[in-house]
Amino acid sequence: MNLPSSSVAGASSRETASRDPSSRDSSARATSAAAAPGRGFRNPLDGWLAGQCGVQDADANTLVRTLREARARALTRCLNHAAAHSAFYARSLAGYDLDGFTPEDMRGLPFTTADDLARWEDFLCVSRGEVQRMVTLRTSGTTGSPKRLAFTEADLARTVDFFRVGMSQLVRAGQKLAVLLPGAARPDGVADLLRQSLSPCGVEVCTPPQELLVPVKSSQSLAKRAAPVLPMQENPLQEGAFCATGACPSARVTPPQGALAGIHPNIVQWLDEVRPHCLVAAPGQLEGLLRHFPKSGPPGLCGLLSSADRLDPVLGHVLSTVWNCTVLDHYGLTETAYGGAVECPAHDGYHLRLLDIVVEIVDFCGDEPLPPGETGEVVITTLEREAMPLIRYRTGDVACLLPGPCACGSPLPRLGPVQGRLERCGNRVRVVQMPKGGTQTGASVRQDRSGHDGPYCTVGDCEGLM
Repeated sequence: MNLPSSSVAGASSRETASRDPSSRDSSARATSAAAAPGRGFRNPLDGWLAGQCGVQDADANTLVRTLREARARALTRCLNHAAAHSAFYARSLAGYDLDGFTPEDMRGLPFTTADDLARWEDFLCVSRGEVQRMVTLRTSGTTGSPKRLAFTEADLARTVDFFRVGMSQLVRAGQKLAVLLPGAARPDGVADLLRQSLSPCGVEVCTPPQELLVPVKSSQSLAKRAAPVLPMQENPLQEGAFCATGACPSARVTPPQGALAGIHPNIVQWLDEVRPHCLVAAPGQLEGLLRHFPKSGPPGLCGLLSSADRLDPVLGHVLSTVWNCTVLDHYGLTETAYGGAVECPAHDGYHLRLLDIVVEIVDFCGDEPLPPGETGEVVITTLEREAMPLIRYRTGDVACLLPGPCACGSPLPRLGPVQGRLERCGNRVRVVQMPKGGTQTGASVRQDRSGHDGPYCTVGDCEGLM
């Protein structure tokens, strides 16, 4: 990811005293705690990054320069940590000059895939006793072993810090935050991390009984009785979607959890009783709630964060207008320790955890990095991960990095909206997109950019993607 150039030098007191990720002592854990947010920055995430770099009172140019230097050092530590402690990266990084790569140019380093993570033990860089949380995920359409991801206490503490800053745009001391994501209430799950993050700030974090987060058959009949607020569409992520080689049963796509129809009817009563000021929920849940609150929002609601799935812009606009509240979208993966990037009220892209992850956009018909403004596959590298660092991990998400500063004034790069998901079948690649206007357009096929005989892209509604 390219940061804007700057000729102003800056010092990074945090990085000067920073730890080697392989030395997981008590002082290392302390460095993952929140630094004081920077002052003088309109965007709280810029202020947070300035505080982490030790340039709270600096101008934007100094922040850009110092941040670039800090990220370069963090990447070098990350690569050497992974090569020294991970069996997988000891093999894949052998022979590379690990001190010669920068976040702006990681070309040549090998990629990591979801299939690689099936052998999670080969990625582990700490002892099992140091693992604070282990998450098991099964990739959609994959019949092989599930991928597992491990996190230390310090890994989770960095996410807690990010959550505190991002949620400061929606909720403040003395208010309530309700987390509706299924499974979020598990120890060190999303709700628990939000509680660790916001409780010291005076925000009460609550979750409904988990049985209320599982859609039931009765909710479908309830939805039929309610007048739909938005036009209902067929889910575009269907089994047997078009592939360059024809129907491709091996590349089936499972609809995301957030897209499941209906919500539990008793969740409405729970919201009436709790009266949260802010919600964290999946888009499918929000659409279901909109059916129950078609004219105004749940009592007392003034903000919401959409997460766990793509938020359709139309749904986001309807929610903010009808419910008269601030609506922000969040981009995150379990691979990024949940928190990845979050919108600001300017709605001009997702502000990234730039000291924790590097985001590249790579040609999904090849492996060439693409410049800002061009759409490709989102590839992430985790900079400060102790337990399981990931280097050039291909997420399968399709998006771009946005050129130019944010409308809020931030000079830092942002991630654009996710436009689809990649599905691979042999040497063929397809992009499954959310439909525009409620219909899935015919797929187009084109050769990869390099011009050689290689993978082909199958894109439903290619316009705007390539």
